[in-house]
Amino acid sequence: MSNLLQQVHVAADIYKNFITGASTQTGPINRLGLFGYRTGVLESEVVKPLVLYLLDPEGKAIPEGQFVKALDVIESWMVRRMLVRATTKNYNLVIAELIAKLRESDRATAGDTIEAFLASQSSGSRYWPDDQEVQQELSSLLAYRRLGRGRLRMVLEAIKDHLRGWKDGKKGLGDERVARGKFAIEHVMPRKWQTNWPIQGIGAEEDRDRIIHTLGNLTLLTGKLNSKVSNGSWLKKGGKREALEAHDVLLLNREILKKTDKNWTDEAIRERTQELAKIITQIWTVPLNHRSGFSSEKPSVHKKVVLSDLIVGGVLHPGMSLFSRRKKYSHRVAVLLSDGQVEVDGVAFSSPSNAASSIVGKSTNGWAFFLTDQTSRRSLRDVRRDYVNAMAVDAEDDEPDDDGDEDEAETNS
Repeated sequence: MSNLLQQVHVAADIYKNFITGASTQTGPINRLGLFGYRTGVLESEVVKPLVLYLLDPEGKAIPEGQFVKALDVIESWMVRRMLVRATTKNYNLVIAELIAKLRESDRATAGDTIEAFLASQSSGSRYWPDDQEVQQELSSLLAYRRLGRGRLRMVLEAIKDHLRGWKDGKKGLGDERVARGKFAIEHVMPRKWQTNWPIQGIGAEEDRDRIIHTLGNLTLLTGKLNSKVSNGSWLKKGGKREALEAHDVLLLNREILKKTDKNWTDEAIRERTQELAKIITQIWTVPLNHRSGFSSEKPSVHKKVVLSDLIVGGVLHPGMSLFSRRKKYSHRVAVLLSDGQVEVDGVAFSSPSNAASSIVGKSTNGWAFFLTDQTSRRSLRDVRRDYVNAMAVDAEDDEPDDDGDEDEAETNS
């Protein structure tokens, strides 16, 4: 028993260092800490036993190069699957098999073993998406709507690090990575573009309403812009371009400014989306000539995910309370009914947005408005996103993202 307690104590110290490093938002961070941060954003607890195995002091020490490669490979596999919205439901089995494979192999080649194992997987719940699939998916992915804010921010942070020189094992400018989890995500062409960003052509408005949410139209700012500037025109004094210049310390914005002396256009968004997609495949790499051989056969299930789906899926339960994100409406507690309706003051509404609108008195995104837990501030939108990711559902855009950011800003203030 004393030997077991000693082993538990050592493992606890390793685990503590891993968690502490992952929670560091600014300043230097080693590869393990960065891996912990990024996989934490992906909300994947299953990798922790693998990390403990790789760092097991009772086993032969894994060479630094192979240890870093192991982290790079696992992170690439997870991030790429997140970006193409592949299912996460069998991750625990994959990690368990991977640890078993490592036990049978030489620890001195742990990184190579992990890479070979993941590259050989071909089923939908295990495969490692190749460059072509990732770039094709990102070319049309409504990243702002389909990816959680934390995950999207993490990807943009990684792109910024890459632009600062953090690539191919080399350190970037100032030997320090971008601050993690602190920057605001901003649309370059605003979501409310109609007033200051005219467009012509049949179907052009619908196309723009989609393209503004793609990766090429998103950037990071050191602070959130007020709505007047955020929705302003591109070139006028106090407009959007001038606001981005104020954040010129971020290379993400500097690259935008270099290419847009006159205007920021739909075509510029498409081009930047392709550029960023290529950078992403350079950050999270796959083995040379890797082809997943799965994407072309992957079924696409289009459906609108509603509250009743989440109840059937077991992630929500009838009778639970739904709380307002905004303090001024904290006394208006709603109840989730068994058929997926939301009850407010004895009146049943067919959707969370209808229920939220009745509380606020104007059109409101109920998926962002209602929290399922006041302590963690987990919203219905968070629950739905996790369900969509876990089940690999290609969900339609169920709700307009009209006031989600305002809610988040209020929460953070």
